This record gives sequence, structure tokens and C-alpha cells, in this order.
Amino acid sequence: MHLQEEVIMANIIDYIKWRGDLSFDVSPFNELDNAVFSLFSYLNLKDLQLEIKKNGICLEDTCHYLITHGYHYGYMSEINVDFLNALATSERFGNVMVLDYIDLYHEKKYQFSSTGFMYDDSQMYIAFRGTDDSIVAWKEDFMMSFSVIPAQRFALSFLKKVIAKHPNTNFIVGGHSKGGNLAIYSSAMCSEVFQNKINTIYNNDGPDLCDEVINTDVMKAIKDKIIKIVPDFCIVGMIFNNTENIKVVKADNLAFLQHDILNWKCIGTSFEAVSNVNKDANKFNHLLDKILENTDLSKRQEYVNNFFDKIIDTGTTRLPWGNNNHMT
Repeated sequence: MHLQEEVIMANIIDYIKWRGDLSFDVSPFNELDNAVFSLFSYLNLKDLQLEIKKNGICLEDTCHYLITHGYHYGYMSEINVDFLNALATSERFGNVMVLDYIDLYHEKKYQFSSTGFMYDDSQMYIAFRGTDDSIVAWKEDFMMSFSVIPAQRFALSFLKKVIAKHPNTNFIVGGHSKGGNLAIYSSAMCSEVFQNKINTIYNNDGPDLCDEVINTDVMKAIKDKIIKIVPDFCIVGMIFNNTENIKVVKADNLAFLQHDILNWKCIGTSFEAVSNVNKDANKFNHLLDKILENTDLSKRQEYVNNFFDKIIDTGTTRLPWGNNNHMT
């Protein structure tokens, strides 16, 4: 017997446990499934990369491998065994196939990863990884304010490659944080032939495109496909915001920590909505907008390069979070 749709759950792990016995045929893809795949994309699958490329691997086997061999991630909070076990033992997610995976990293130039999840015979979710614990990933975030970043170029190339590889498939594209930005950028910049294969684009608390760097008229072709979800204390998702319809959701924890998708509250098959972004968050966002408005692109580049290059030159390449001791 299933709980009622309005059941309140702590986070998406509870959702997996509750909804896990229902296939996508019985209960269609929803915004929480989007969050599950976006979170999973933070996990390092390099050890499975050859198997993924050759035959693909189901999430049940992927999760069991990660649990038994040790797993690594660069997410801002713990991606624990409970999450992996819930996925592995669920009918809904266990049979999902990981068919495409890429992970690129250079300690001074870029951080990029994406995972393709075939959750139905002709439906795939492409998840772009967000900012991990690497210093260069944070540098790329700030670089968005004055240039197209390497991760955006990689995202566009990967999206076109995956869509071309699966001609009989329709796609949902998404990601969390920087991953949401990559989903928007790649979908906006690809040609109409590829855009026609994309049904929905999820931006989970990620920045939009900087209109001083990219002509945001490119958004017109995809704007009706975008679903943007942000926590009530939203900072990251309001950067360069040019999305009209935003879903603001209730989140546990304080201030910036609400950026963690594991803190977002769920009701049934949706996140729990609230009416507006927190007033204090709005004040901070207006201040940040003013700073950007009064700083030209060359100055932004100078500040960002000086700040992050000094950190990297000390030999520091990663922040002290996540479980990332062998990722290179």
C-alpha cells in the first residue's frame, strides 16, 4: 500500500524509498527524479568508464560496485551509502542504464563531467555535474562573469554527441549548480535539430547565462522547456537570472547551505513549494548585481585570475569536503 501523494519527506532519499517500487511506466518522470540523477552525477565513475562505453551498466550494479570498492565524490555534503542502497534496491532506479559518461579535469584549466541515464526504452536524462571540491571548478564559476568557460564548451560537445548516438531517444537535460548552467548553455547553443530532441531542461539552483558574455536571445528557442528550481534562501540560482518562471522550494539548513539539494523538502513526487525567495537572500542578490554592474569584464577577469591563481600556486587544488582522495 502506497502513502498518499501529499506525504512530506525529508529529502530525495526518502522519495527513492517511497516511490522506488513503481517503474517509470507506472509513475512518469518527475522533478525529484531529475534531482536524483543530478546528485548521482557527482559520483566518480572512472573505474567503470570502459564498461559504460562498451555495454552500459545498470544503476543497481553501479551502486553495488561503488559500495564494495569505495566511492568518491566532490559534493558539498555526504553522498552516503543509504542513497546508493536505496537506488540499487528500487525497481524504479535499479534498472536504469548508465550509457554515457565523461569526466575531464585539469587542476589549472577545467572541471567537467556528465552522465547519461537511460530510464526508459526511448527516454534519457543527461546530467551535468555541478561545481565539485576542486579549486579550478570554483574558478570556472567566477569566469562565467567574463567569458565562456571550458566546461560549457565540453557540455555542448557532449550533448550533441550523445543525442546523435541515440537517434530514437528523447532527452531531458539537467544538472545542479554549475551543472544547471551547463544544461542551459548546451541546450541553447546547439542547433534546432538537437533542440527538437530535448523535451525538458532542469536548472537546479544554477546560474543563468551572463548577458554580457553570451547573447541571451539564444534562450528564446528553449525558454518554454526550462524548469528552474531554487531553495528559498537562493544565492547561486539568482546569479545572471533571466528565467521568468522559477519554482522556489522549502529547504532545511541555513543560508548558503540550502544550495545542497539533499536539504530540499519533498511532498509526494514534487519539492515542497514556497511563495518567494527569502528577503535576506534577495538583499544579497541585489548587492551582488550592483557589484557586477559596476565592474567591467576586464576587471572581473583580473580579479578572478589573481585570486584563484594565487591559491593554485600554493599547491592547493581541492577544498576539504567530499570524499575525493583519489580523483585526479
